[in-house]
Amino acid sequence: MMKAMRENTKIILWIVVVAFIITIFAVWGLDLQTGGMTQQQNNVGTVDGIAITPQAYQAIYTQLSQQYRANSPSADLTSAQQEMLRQQAWDNIVSNVLTGREVERLGITVTDEEVLNMIRSSPPPEVQQYFQDAQGNFDFAAYQQALNNPEADWTSVEQLVRQRVPVVKLNQYLMAQVHVSQSEITRALQEEHAKMLAEYVAFPIEEEAVEGSGPTDEDVAAYYQAHITEYQSPEQAVLDVVRLPIAPTASDRDDLIYGATAIREDIRPGASPDDKDSFASFAKAYSESHTASVGGETGFVGAAQRDPAVIAALSTHKPGEVSPVISTADGVAIVQLIATKKERGETLYNLREITMKLKAGSATVDSLSLKAQDLQQAATESGDLAAAANAHGLEIVTSQPFAKGMPVPGVGYVPALSRFGFAGAPGAISGVIADDNNFYVARVQSRTPAAARPLAEVSATIKNTLEREAKTEAARRDARAFLRSAVAPEASFGKVAEQYGHDVAKTDSFSVATPVAGLPPYSAFARAALAGQPGDVVGPVASGNMVYVIKITARNEPDAAAMSTKVAAMRDRLYQQKVQNYVVYWFNQLKENSKIEDLRDAQS
Repeated sequence: MMKAMRENTKIILWIVVVAFIITIFAVWGLDLQTGGMTQQQNNVGTVDGIAITPQAYQAIYTQLSQQYRANSPSADLTSAQQEMLRQQAWDNIVSNVLTGREVERLGITVTDEEVLNMIRSSPPPEVQQYFQDAQGNFDFAAYQQALNNPEADWTSVEQLVRQRVPVVKLNQYLMAQVHVSQSEITRALQEEHAKMLAEYVAFPIEEEAVEGSGPTDEDVAAYYQAHITEYQSPEQAVLDVVRLPIAPTASDRDDLIYGATAIREDIRPGASPDDKDSFASFAKAYSESHTASVGGETGFVGAAQRDPAVIAALSTHKPGEVSPVISTADGVAIVQLIATKKERGETLYNLREITMKLKAGSATVDSLSLKAQDLQQAATESGDLAAAANAHGLEIVTSQPFAKGMPVPGVGYVPALSRFGFAGAPGAISGVIADDNNFYVARVQSRTPAAARPLAEVSATIKNTLEREAKTEAARRDARAFLRSAVAPEASFGKVAEQYGHDVAKTDSFSVATPVAGLPPYSAFARAALAGQPGDVVGPVASGNMVYVIKITARNEPDAAAMSTKVAAMRDRLYQQKVQNYVVYWFNQLKENSKIEDLRDAQS
């Protein structure tokens, strides 16, 4: 076990995991290059001058993909999931470098005593997993026994802990920046547990009449200048894209039928389901349907639930008979009828099935890949993707402008293609990019820097905003006039509402943390009610599409003794939330103040 643990620890040293709040795992020791431009053209990126080598990037990606396959052994690693893991590997490297430099900046050091204490009292999870009791919990006694074994080599564990301690200390430093006050705890408990009843009058914003003809052009221009940062358009790219669909051919269907026929010939119709040559056994081994795990048995299904060709074959079979290979819309099927019955005039079939999906075979994929590579080479040599596509009998699609990380209009969400739009210079030709369904070759047609959208483009939106603000203010004026009358001495909330021609609505019991008056939890309505006392009339309160004047009619304060038992848990919850928000802010500041170059697609 110790040998396995040592080997696992060596692998773990290549993993970069950033999990702030609970703990931050950032392992230093990657194959990174600091300073200089050695082999710069081959690097996948830089972080503040630290070059990220392909070896470091690939090592982390490989580890992440191995973890994915270990956690989901029966699932395919699709191109979309591979792309997700590639991005995670990149993000982990960036996080690793930034947190490592912050450790250095803060002067965080590691002593032998700290390493020893962590090994003795709280070993990393990578170590704890090898010392678990029958319930899956860390067996500290067994761990201590192993520690006392003089023949055990703990060198790799010591190296791991020595790298982990600075991150733990950085985590402690960040958590120490956060404080939760008693007033915050009290407020949060009141929002969850104080119950209220209220009456209210609502002033619909959209029903308000606004004097004049609406916002003028001068009003719109002034608002535009005052809020110009809100109308910034991000950097955008336009791509020319040639797509080669990875579609199965007639030859692929013939191959599928041939393989399915071989399976059909080996099935013994009368065999017991447990026999290796029974239909059920072959279904478990070869079927791609969700019914494979139960030997292909479907239970009773109707005609609408299976391919018409399957239903046609079943209608001619007797129970126990096995069909020949049936071509379906998406592949082939072999079925064995178990029983039929009539229900409400419809024939239902209980059957066993083996379904196999039609996919592009390796020869088809290889042929398309070669065609895509020929296209890419021709486009690169000529610099003219359109001419190369035409020579290969392919169409070219020009996208609409799109921003980083967004789908390519007319193509869809292909992350590598989207990234290329911002990695290559205008005129650059991509390498062959592939997902599960297509090969792509692209050219960067143009790139537009970030800039404010033209006033003419946003004028209508600004007019709507100004009209909404004017209506909201009109509703507030009406609500303020109503409020002045409602709080007058001896005034009756209901009679004042009647005088103003408004209806009074009543709430059910509510807290700030629950919906009220058709509004979501934690609404401005509920918080305004909590700020008042029974008998108070408060407002105007804009919430949703209304402006409200609210009369608090009752309030049930939470029991002090009961609340005292909830203080610790609430403090912990608020603390975790504040730590999370602070760490996200802290890390975003690190990124904003760093120069990060993602060159993964620049050489495509």
